[in-house]
Amino acid sequence: MTKTYLALTALLLAPFSAHAITWNLNSSNSATCLNGCTAASSSGTAAQTFATAGGPNLNVAAVSTGSTLTAANAGSAASKFGTATLAMYGSNGLGVTAAKFDGTIGSVPDHAFDNDGVATTATNQDGVQYTAGGVSYNTTSDYGTDGAVDAGLFSFANSVKLTDISVGYISGDADISILAYTGALNADGSIPTASAILGKSFSQLLANSWAFIGNYSISATNTAKTINNGLNTTDGTPVSSSYWLISAYTSAAGTNKTGGDTSVNFGNDYFKISSVSGVASTGGNGGSGNTGSVPEPTSLLLLASGMLGWRMNRKSSALAA
Repeated sequence: MTKTYLALTALLLAPFSAHAITWNLNSSNSATCLNGCTAASSSGTAAQTFATAGGPNLNVAAVSTGSTLTAANAGSAASKFGTATLAMYGSNGLGVTAAKFDGTIGSVPDHAFDNDGVATTATNQDGVQYTAGGVSYNTTSDYGTDGAVDAGLFSFANSVKLTDISVGYISGDADISILAYTGALNADGSIPTASAILGKSFSQLLANSWAFIGNYSISATNTAKTINNGLNTTDGTPVSSSYWLISAYTSAAGTNKTGGDTSVNFGNDYFKISSVSGVASTGGNGGSGNTGSVPEPTSLLLLASGMLGWRMNRKSSALAA
């Protein structure tokens, strides 16, 4: 009978061993792109959807605070997210282009996720010079909510605990900022209007159920960078969410988070995201949580060990009698 309980213990633990799943976002595994799969050679798209074995689908939508800027609101709290253009650049991965700041698809290095803005004398597509009060947009200063930060809204079909991110291209630096949505979702799994990305600044998102996960500095391409390690939460548990906002670094997202990197600097950050990895929940959509409806392996181990101990104790008692 003891063998039966040992077998039951192994059975309980086997399906629930936590393991990371990787979503490849480059052409080396382009078969995973389900729709919106636009390469850099074309006009780009607003979003792309990716699949991976054993995990939920991932939709990546391009957004940028540079999309809503004018010469009148540069460097102010009016810097809010607007839609941008996403394109896949071969094995390098995904890059974001905000028309007012980054030029056309493929403009180097502005075709990447960036926060660098433009030179003082440059003009946007409307011929408006990028200055406000004699100060150029984001060339040397971080303007709080920041006026030219490219980002990707990573939306998973189920809650995912992100663990790693990789970039396939770096020009200058690759400093990133990460937020996760931790509030309740609508019945259809979407984010409530008050917390939706478009038309919101970083400060507004942080005031409406978005949590700062950390700032991270990535020094090498195609090398997994550990993120969301739990050091930044009060209970030491990594955040799990269906919605993640990954952007070029800005202090507007947050600063000095335990578990992140302190060696991050604003400006001159250009990178393309080639993959993300994480542990997926088998439950439904979720704004936040640990692992959804999947029990933690340690909890199952305690349950199984308790059952085994109870059986052995009964056997010992029977022998003593």
